[in-house]
Amino acid sequence: MTRILQLTDTHIVCPPKKVSGVLDTLASFEQAVSKIEQDLVKLGAIDAIVVTGDITDHGDLDSYEAFKSVLGRLGIPYLVIPGNHDLRASMHQAFEGLTPATSEEINWIKSYPDLDIIGLDTVIPGQGGGRLSPSALTFLEQALASSPDKPALIAMHHPPFASGIQFMDAIGLEGAEEMAEILENSKREMRIICGHLHNSIVSTIGGVTVLSSPCHCQLVSD
Repeated sequence: MTRILQLTDTHIVCPPKKVSGVLDTLASFEQAVSKIEQDLVKLGAIDAIVVTGDITDHGDLDSYEAFKSVLGRLGIPYLVIPGNHDLRASMHQAFEGLTPATSEEINWIKSYPDLDIIGLDTVIPGQGGGRLSPSALTFLEQALASSPDKPALIAMHHPPFASGIQFMDAIGLEGAEEMAEILENSKREMRIICGHLHNSIVSTIGGVTVLSSPCHCQLVSD
């Protein structure tokens, strides 16, 4: 059985910079990775880490390199999608083989013997809100049709549901209704994971359970 870990909203900045002048997100990320290292004995083998966006706070290449250096300590393959704080151009430089470098969006599918993981790009460049573009929706529909008998895990940054957090819902996701229709028309067993909210919330869309993950970057400050 394929086993994954999700990380999200690491918002890495390189010292001496801090997020909002307060949060040392690189230090908190190092602590999180150290805790994962300790827990691997209990967790057992992990096939992949899925990182659901806002890897860095400003999309700069140095922060991506710092992220890679720390996460690389685990020796576990990882898959990344962008969040609204990320920059696609920098991600293409930092991470090999995301999608063709000429592609406007970073959508991908990673197949395992018993599971497909589908990554969807929900970024609107320069904006906090998200959007599932026609090309992303087409990618999702085709990816789901490719192995109809295999379960699928869909990873995205912006949640495809209203959270009740007003300022976050104001920068929510366009295209959720179209996504719901695609999900309803698929017979695959599916789950969706996302970030953006910095909170743990369980919801549904198109009959599919959605899990938003909290972030750790608020835990360490001066």
